[in-house]
Amino acid sequence: MKPVLTGMASLRGTDADKIISNLNGYFKEMRFIHDIEKIMIAGIGLLLSDAGIRFPVGNNDIGLYIGVDDAIEDVKDEFFQGIITHGILGASPLLFPFTSPNALAAQASIAFDLRGESITIPLKYSSYCDVIQYAIECVMGGYSRMAVAGMIFSSGSGQENLSAKFSFLEAYRSAAVRRARIYH
Repeated sequence: MKPVLTGMASLRGTDADKIISNLNGYFKEMRFIHDIEKIMIAGIGLLLSDAGIRFPVGNNDIGLYIGVDDAIEDVKDEFFQGIITHGILGASPLLFPFTSPNALAAQASIAFDLRGESITIPLKYSSYCDVIQYAIECVMGGYSRMAVAGMIFSSGSGQENLSAKFSFLEAYRSAAVRRARIYH
């Protein structure tokens, strides 16, 4: 089984609001708590559109493999700073779920109704290429028919310092049946 790349998306955090407003109505309505959520949803929305995948997906054909670097640490810092400053009353129930990196993949699963395997990979000791390789192995191994693979990374705090890069992978046969554009 030969995997191929049929979709790509790359964006900066400052592009997320515009992309989300263009995608509104096409995914489950959400309330965003943090900028990192916005870039995740915007990036995956762009990716699915580029790959020719209609959403909400509503099946388990697409696995989600997301690499997260220290970008999630900003959310954790904000949550714990509230506790340090205001005691237990400073613990934000809105931020608490995002103290776990898996929360971002869960948000994307909900927004686009992706029901396939969902894996979050910490990027402290790995890279974007490692995430792509893992997704390829999952497609080749039959764990996922198609895969969203990508990463969110930060070069500092704030939306302007967030970036994301995503790729859509699937078996060549699947891409041929869908008549999808093949990048590689």
